[in-house]
This record gives sequence, C-alpha cells and structure tokens, in this order.
Amino acid sequence: MKLSPLPSRATSLRRFLLLWLLGGLWLVMACIVFFHLVMGLINLARAQDERLVARLGRLELADVGNAEGVSSSTSPDPMFYRFGAINGSWIAGDRMLDAFPWTATLPASGEPRFYVAQRGNSSVRAAAALRKDAKDPGRNMVVQVAEPMSARFAVWREVPPALFGWLGVVAVGMSFVVISGVVMTSRWLERARRALDAPQLDVELYDGPSELRPAMARMHDLHQRQREWVEEQRRFLADASHQLRTPMSVLRTQLQSAIAGDAPASEILPQMLHTVDRATDMANQLLSLSKLEQIKRAGQLQTVVLHAVALEAVMELAPLIAAKRLDFALEGDDKLGATGDPLMLGELLRNLLANAIHHTPNGGRLGILVRAYAATVELVVWDCGQGVDEALRPRLFQAFSATKGGVGLGLSICRQIAEAMGASMDIYNRVDGGRVIGVDAVVRWSQGP
Repeated sequence: MKLSPLPSRATSLRRFLLLWLLGGLWLVMACIVFFHLVMGLINLARAQDERLVARLGRLELADVGNAEGVSSSTSPDPMFYRFGAINGSWIAGDRMLDAFPWTATLPASGEPRFYVAQRGNSSVRAAAALRKDAKDPGRNMVVQVAEPMSARFAVWREVPPALFGWLGVVAVGMSFVVISGVVMTSRWLERARRALDAPQLDVELYDGPSELRPAMARMHDLHQRQREWVEEQRRFLADASHQLRTPMSVLRTQLQSAIAGDAPASEILPQMLHTVDRATDMANQLLSLSKLEQIKRAGQLQTVVLHAVALEAVMELAPLIAAKRLDFALEGDDKLGATGDPLMLGELLRNLLANAIHHTPNGGRLGILVRAYAATVELVVWDCGQGVDEALRPRLFQAFSATKGGVGLGLSICRQIAEAMGASMDIYNRVDGGRVIGVDAVVRWSQGP
C-alpha cells in the first residue's frame, strides 16, 4: 500500500506576520467599537427607563387630553400611556397597549415595574405603577407608559458617527505602519538570504538585521569549513589515486616480466608480494581515514582506559614483535583513562607501534608507557631506532610524505585521530650523551589550564 505524502505546512513569513499583526490590530479596533456599542446600548436602555419613570410621575387622569393615549416625548419616538382598572379593564388612553397582567405584584407605594409588552404587532418597553383615582380616592388605578423597543437599540443616537470615522482613520494608518514594517522585515530577510547564498561575502559587510548577524557568522564559518574540507578531500583523492596507481603499475610490470620470462619466478614473486602488501597497506590506511571522518562527525567521545587499549593493540601485533625477536615492555598505570574513542585510539596505537617495529633493528627494544603528571595524561610509544632526520621533520605528518618503506599516511592519520580526541601528538628523538638512541611518539591530553 503506497502512502500519499503529507501536505506541506510551510507558509510565508510575510503572510504570517501580516495576518498576525493586522489581525491583532483589527481585533483591538473591533473590541473598541464593541465596547462603545455595548456602552451605548446600556445608556440607551437607562435613558429610556428614566423617561418612562419621569413620564409616569407626571401623568394624571385629569390631564389626559389625547383620546388615543399617545403623547410627545423628548426622544424621537412616540410615548404611549394607558389608564386601567385593577381588573385590567380600560379607563382611558391607548386601547392598543395591552393591560399589565401582574397587578398583584405592583407595590402600594407607587414604585414602577418595568416589563416588555405588546402594542399591536410591535414590542414596547413599558412601566406600570399604582395610582389613586382622583375622582374616587378609595379606588386604585394601573397607569402604564410605554415606548417602542426600537428606541432601546438605536445605538447610533448614542455613539457619535465621528468616533467610527476616527477609529477607521487610526486603523488604516496603523495598518499602513504594520504593512510597511513587514515589507521592510521581508527585505532584510531577503538580504540575509542573499548573504547566505554568497558565502564569499565578508560578514562585516552584512547589512541585514543585527539579530541574524551571529547566525550569519556561524553560517559563513560553516561554509568556509565546508570549502576547506572539500578542497582537502579533493587533494587527498588526487594524491591517493596517484599513490595507488604507482603500485598497480609496478605490479603490472612485474607480471609482464614473469610472463615474458625475463626473470625467474623465485625472484619476481617476492617482489610482487611486496607490491601487493604495499597496496594493501595503502587501502587499509585509506579505510582508517574514512573511519576517522565518521568519528569526527559523530563527536561521541568517552573515557577510555589507555592500558587496556594498548594491550589489545600489542596482542594484535605480537607476531611482528616475535618475528624480529624484540624486547617489548608495557608500563604505567593500568587504570589511567582519557577522553577518546576506543576503536580510533586502537588504530592510532597500531599505526605507531607498527612504525616503531619497522624502524627497530632485530633484537632491539621498544614499548608503550602510560603516565600522568600535573593535569596531563601521556601515551608514549618508544623504540630504539635510528631517530628522525631533522630535514624530514617538517613533512613528517603530511599525507603521502612517506619515509623509506612506508605509504605516507600512518603518522598523518595518527595526528588527526589525536586531534579528533582533543589530544596532541608529536615525535621526538631520544638523546643520550649527544647521541640519538631512539624515538618517542607522544600522544598528550591536557586536562587543565
């Protein structure tokens, strides 16, 4: 079953900022308008109830001169009134205004009661109260006064139109400011994008947002390191192909000589074996370099017991030590540790130890010493070889700068492994009485200032 790809959720930053900022702005404007509308409705309702109470207090049956029960008002809407008996029968005023149905709830003090009533097909806001009949003081009447409900919601009468005009002008002006700011931000980000696309541009010339300057500097540093790494890999591949081509060409020549019978097989075959060994060593060193790059990129280091890793490397190369009948010693604290990677530290030790075995004469002495002093941990591979020629020292750790019998990658890889583990590495001639008596390869971890 083939799953359809999920839809992309990527959106434009400009669109997001415009929607977010303009949405917030217009929401504030809407809240202001809503507040004024609500306050206007409250004021209209309060004013209408006050008009009804005022009219109710002034209205007397003897003053009724309009048979229809309609009087003028201070508001643009007409006001209706009705006089009725306690039982709801009409006495005077507007016949279309329904009688107050809850006469038993009206207080004898004459305090009005507000309610919503019907007058024909329209709703009205009404107030009802008890009054003494002037002609018959022993009889109570129900006096009702009403106004159309539409007057209660005519909010435009309370809120001045100029307010909405000013709010509109302010909203448009602030929208223009927001849109201008978003456009300027977009241009700044565009300059930052162009700067990222031009890694050769000097960071000091960057004219985008200052908040993005650290990111720009970091990206330029990454670009620079990437270019340097690519250039190193290009040079390395070119050198490696050249170095591998050489033993293959030699091997081809040797095979042709063997086929043509130019030399006996007993002489050609050992030479061919040596050429194959040299190419194998070269391939192994290239694989080690590839593994080193993986370790560098992973960046996962741990505390490694140096004595244990050294012992494992010695056991692997024990046949070479025995073949030359060398006197070997593994010395030092067997609990001492340092930051590193077990596999790559083992590769480093095998390279240094193989180099020491190669340069130590038959029956000679060599060893590994693990030691610590002050805030420093050292791993020393020593031998009693002839020492390092000072003329070769500047090229000692350069790739493919081989001494006699080597492939030119071992010491270069060793130093890179040491640096990847936060250590340093160097080669020293061991001198006694002005005479070189051997070589010390020292890997050093400095754990303090």
